[in-house]
Amino acid sequence: MQEPELPQPGQTALDQTTQVRAWFEANKGSLRLPERGSNFRTESQELILPFFEKEPDWDQVHHYFFPDGREVFEFNLENKEIFIPSLGEQQQDELLMRRSIQNILFVKHPTEARYDPLIVRYYPDAENSKRDFKDINYQMIDEKWSGTVDLFTYDEHFFIGFEIEKGRILATRKVEVTGEGGRRGMGPEQLDIRCSVTTTDWIQIYFNYETKRLETITLSPTRSYSCAVGGPQGEGSGAGGNYAYLPGDSFPRAGGALGSYNPPDVPLPMLRIYIDSSITDDPRLSCIVDKLALSEFVSSIAEFTKTKGQNSPVTLILGETTKGIDGKPSNGTSTGNSDGTFTIVINKDAKALWSSLAFAKSIFHELVHVEIWRALENGGITPLPHFPANLDAFDKLYGSNENAHHSYMAEVLMPTMGRELMLLHQTHFPDEFKRFNAEVSWAYSKGVSVDFYENLFWGGMEGTKAYENFKNSSKFPNYQRDIRDLKDLLTKGCTS
Repeated sequence: MQEPELPQPGQTALDQTTQVRAWFEANKGSLRLPERGSNFRTESQELILPFFEKEPDWDQVHHYFFPDGREVFEFNLENKEIFIPSLGEQQQDELLMRRSIQNILFVKHPTEARYDPLIVRYYPDAENSKRDFKDINYQMIDEKWSGTVDLFTYDEHFFIGFEIEKGRILATRKVEVTGEGGRRGMGPEQLDIRCSVTTTDWIQIYFNYETKRLETITLSPTRSYSCAVGGPQGEGSGAGGNYAYLPGDSFPRAGGALGSYNPPDVPLPMLRIYIDSSITDDPRLSCIVDKLALSEFVSSIAEFTKTKGQNSPVTLILGETTKGIDGKPSNGTSTGNSDGTFTIVINKDAKALWSSLAFAKSIFHELVHVEIWRALENGGITPLPHFPANLDAFDKLYGSNENAHHSYMAEVLMPTMGRELMLLHQTHFPDEFKRFNAEVSWAYSKGVSVDFYENLFWGGMEGTKAYENFKNSSKFPNYQRDIRDLKDLLTKGCTS
């Protein structure tokens, strides 16, 4: 295989894309697994779909790193044909085709001068999970997305699939061709109570340029073995937490295929934010989180993938929180974990006591803590364009602790935080915003201003020099009024 030089640190994204493209053009003829039989049916019964030449759109790329440090470039495919698991009706199949995305991953080998490509297809289960290319990749799946993520080798051998519901990985799945006489590769003794078996047809949909119509080819009936995984990170992977391709196996495990093309091991898909059932099982709290996710500022914080391509998913739960300086449980706490992930705990009493906006505000506050941590880890770099990158001065002055975070929020971020909370209220709780404006007209004669939303945050900044200065400012009496008289006018309602 010809092996052009791989991108070096410091190269621009365009340089790196050019290098990946050059390597692909030089090596794409060799990216095939050894023949083991014809398409659709082999002795191992693995699913092998018809091969077609891949046409990456080199202008559409995600650049990130797997948790084990391997560099990945994920490009959209320009091809007008796609394979999908049939839903049983032509109209439904065409709708699934139109909302699906198929990309090609180039995984940079950690020691050799090559990339190892895979094909990834995202099959949303409904229109509300349809995403543009820029909004989803293998290490960036949002908390509202439901569907199936399937991985194939470059030459269309089925690798592994993941079933996802609202950003939570429910099951891994292996697909194999239905054998003659009803044989199947996974015997009943290999299935436990966590596994289910379904039968479906795979179809190939492509655009016929002569007839100007979509054409459909029915391929082979298959069985899918779906086995449940637990928690946000799942379980059942092989060594190092990765899945490896082994032809004919019931499930991938440590190892790899032999030959000039070696499908790379892969981790689980990465979720932007995992929302625990302590929140999703409560209709009101789930509704609030859904609305919060619609906020551009908050959702951009929750992505956690644009900062140097590193991935730090967040788990959001309802539970016990640490005590604040007043001896009372804090509204929320955020913790960095040893594996690079973060956990946000919102005070369990919020469910009964807080207004919906207060609940959203506390999540917002804790997500900003996480973003500050991420920026400090990456030399002040943050994906948010209006998030000032002068953290070093605060780090040196206050140290990398909660006081430093709150000082930075109070002195630098308060106007942005207040403005974004007001926008959330105005846009996603419009009925309450209108009613609230009428009720507080005696305090805000020209309509509630951003000052009110900043005041909702100020209570969490006690103990900072900025808060002491705020206490001595002309704004403090209005803060006391807003917290004493106005805050309780906010309601606990939330409607989808």
